[in-house]
Amino acid sequence: MYGFDFEMGPIRPPSEAESILLRVTRNCPWNKCDFCGVYKGEKFSLREVDEIKRDIDAMKAMGIESKSAFLQDANSIIMKPEKLAEVLEYFRKQFPMVERVTSYGRADTLSRISLQNMKMLKEAGLDRIHSGYETGSDTILKQIRKGCTKQQEIEGGLKVREAGIELSMYFMPGIGGRELSLENSEETADVINTVDPDFVRLRTFVAKPETEMGQKVRTGEFVPCTDTEKVTEIKEMIKRLKGCNGRMVSDHIVNLLEGVQGHMTLDKDHMLNVISQFEGLEPLSKRRFQLARRMGYVRTPKDVFRLPNNMLFQITEIAGKEYTEEEWEELMNYFLEKYI
Repeated sequence: MYGFDFEMGPIRPPSEAESILLRVTRNCPWNKCDFCGVYKGEKFSLREVDEIKRDIDAMKAMGIESKSAFLQDANSIIMKPEKLAEVLEYFRKQFPMVERVTSYGRADTLSRISLQNMKMLKEAGLDRIHSGYETGSDTILKQIRKGCTKQQEIEGGLKVREAGIELSMYFMPGIGGRELSLENSEETADVINTVDPDFVRLRTFVAKPETEMGQKVRTGEFVPCTDTEKVTEIKEMIKRLKGCNGRMVSDHIVNLLEGVQGHMTLDKDHMLNVISQFEGLEPLSKRRFQLARRMGYVRTPKDVFRLPNNMLFQITEIAGKEYTEEEWEELMNYFLEKYI
């Protein structure tokens, strides 16, 4: 995607919505994950430092301002450390008002970067790395063709933390399906407890129809968790957290319960209570909230009763119909697919 006098990639984390987007690499060097279709059919390439500097100059000339910046695309940390450091230093010089610079970084890439080079990137101006761990289970990582191992997640994460760079890791409830749901919770909690990342961001798994995972759902090779089973998976993961100092963040519309967030130790009981309150809803109230949330109308179960009467009536009428489990999940996925 191109805009103005500089390039811009297709995606960024929701938390970087207000950030300056600086394209350092194009597309994804791995591009084999079964659940992701963002870069399929696209070729990965590294941009030249001088080319990136011209983009920085163009952004400055246009008067673009923000207190944060994000380095696109999917794994910009793969750039040679000396070159990436040069880009960071130049960007920091041109945009001294920026307080935070972040990048995506695959776990296998992070595990291969030396601690010395990681510290160099920190000194050059890299403040945070977003990494899609998705799961801590080696079985699931292999199943979804993530291209990394649990050990690489741990090694890479610990290195990032030791270098003084913030680590924002992503967990996908439901990515292992029903068969590996508990394993997903247990193994991911083990990684979180070992690495103690600054942030764990929930990204509830939804199988996009055009991806390999979508095909596996259609053929029956992969049996997805239900909407509520994914909530249970989050609960089982949180229950297993011990002594973590970072924050759990639910900052995406695909997450059913936005309120499951807070300090992973101090707010653990609060997060579990949010889940328990949802689980305690009687069936119609539960489905009514699910539907309203998936339609984008509400953020919490209490919000349902703040809806206009005609909207509440419509949602109650739809939620109150007779559905098989498959029919209900199909309805939920109909709305969820619009957000991914």
